[in-house]
Formats: sequence, structure tokens, C-alpha cells
Amino acid sequence: MDSGIALILAAAVTGSFSLLTVLVQKFRKENAKDHDVVMGMLKYMHKSVIRTEGKLDKHIEDHNRKI
Repeated sequence: MDSGIALILAAAVTGSFSLLTVLVQKFRKENAKDHDVVMGMLKYMHKSVIRTEGKLDKHIEDHNRKI
């Protein structure tokens, strides 16, 4: 194999893997952002469930007092 062709082939392989690395890093950042959004939604839902649970407990206590 000619050294010029080997040099071009090596550069092409290196460039391909560099692009692949950039794409993987981009998807990793997007995944982290999506994870943060989902965690925020879950925290909001948890607070809502806790409030609803408190209201339900009070409602049941009110029924028990009337009996």
C-alpha cells in the first residue's frame, strides 16, 4: 500500500470516529436535559399526591366525626 493512501485512509478513519464521538456526546447532553425535565415533573406530581392525600385524610376524618 502506498504511504499516501495509508495516510488518507488513517485520516478518514480518525475523522469518522471524531464525528461519532461528537454525536454520542450530543445525545448524552439531550438525555440529561430530558432526565431533568422528567424529574421535575415527578417532583411536581409527588407534591400533588401528598396534598391530595392530606385532603382525603381530612375528608375521611370529617365523615368519622359525623357518625
